[in-house]
Amino acid sequence: MRINDYRYKAKRMKDGKIVRGMAEGPSKAVVDQFLFENGLRAIEIEKKDSLIARLNRITLNRVVSERDLIFFIKQLASLLKSGVKLNEACEILATQQTNKNVRRIFYGIYYEVNGGQSLSEAFKEYPREFPKLLISMVKVGEATGDLYDVLTETGDYFEQQYRLKSQIKGTMMLPIIYFVVAIGVAIFLMVGVLPQFEDMYDSLGGDLPGVTVFFMNIGKFMRNNALFLLMGLIAVVLSFILIKKRSYKFRYALSVIAIKMPIFGELVKMNNLSRIAATIAQMLNHSVPLQDTLKTTYDTIDNNVYRELLVEAQKNVNGGDLMSLAFEHHYASEIVFTRMMGVGEKTGELAKMMQSLSDFYEEDSDLKIEKLKKALEPLMLIFVYVMIVIMILAVMLPSLTLSDQL
Repeated sequence: MRINDYRYKAKRMKDGKIVRGMAEGPSKAVVDQFLFENGLRAIEIEKKDSLIARLNRITLNRVVSERDLIFFIKQLASLLKSGVKLNEACEILATQQTNKNVRRIFYGIYYEVNGGQSLSEAFKEYPREFPKLLISMVKVGEATGDLYDVLTETGDYFEQQYRLKSQIKGTMMLPIIYFVVAIGVAIFLMVGVLPQFEDMYDSLGGDLPGVTVFFMNIGKFMRNNALFLLMGLIAVVLSFILIKKRSYKFRYALSVIAIKMPIFGELVKMNNLSRIAATIAQMLNHSVPLQDTLKTTYDTIDNNVYRELLVEAQKNVNGGDLMSLAFEHHYASEIVFTRMMGVGEKTGELAKMMQSLSDFYEEDSDLKIEKLKKALEPLMLIFVYVMIVIMILAVMLPSLTLSDQL
């Protein structure tokens, strides 16, 4: 549903005062009804459309961030618990949004619900913004009349996954920041500092040390070919994005590399296995059939190795086998994951075992991430120190050589 901006002039029914303002809605008629429901009788409603407004609507990625989504789910659950009607709760949450693009989407949800659609159907209108897991769980809550509990549990699930992902991203960003800073300092010295020694030595007729000449030549090459290097970097990035988008084999290879990376591979495993366990537990606890659960879990995973494992698990279930066999002895899985899943299937308590696994990974994540940080920090410091020492030698040796020659 496309939401437009409307400028209105209306009379407040309780005291007859003329008020002006902005409203958002799919059409003038709907805005008129919206104003009436809020105690305003419309006098003028004019659609506000401009080039800036159109440009503001253009978005490359999803508009509703994970934090916005978690806030929306938890606040919606709280409002429903307080006795607020679903359509009124959606309106309240839309009204309080400061980001215009997010507000338009939430108003779209409100108008869909206010028009008689279910909340899950309203979410389906925005597939990029609302995950399939959320839609499936809300549909279950609507069918069982237990929407508040489902929203509460789903909000907790998304919050847990967001916290884990943020921790992992923060840990993986640490070496990248160290590396970028070190390379940035090195480029500055090679391009901006070392060339000054060349002119000095040329005037004095002295010979530069080999390490200084090496870095000066690199700096000279970078200065002379800056445009080509920049264009080459852009070409490499665009090619990577294009190949990744079009080639499944390339995406699969990246997934394998991510899992088998030294140090970081363990984090990738933990993130994906935790999400699989939490999603299966979340859906089975609300009596969603196992096949539908595996399909929805497939959509929550980005790594193609784990996606293929879930497809294999579906085939096993269809053939009457245990889905845990798909994960058994696989490099992307862990013994504790496979064993607990297998025990759950054999005892008929798969939901309980998956929940236990999810709790285990949540508790284990803090320890693993802290351990990884402690291992990474000295390694990155050594790298930075080595880079600094080499660059200091490249800068200082010419001065020492010059004093000897003089």
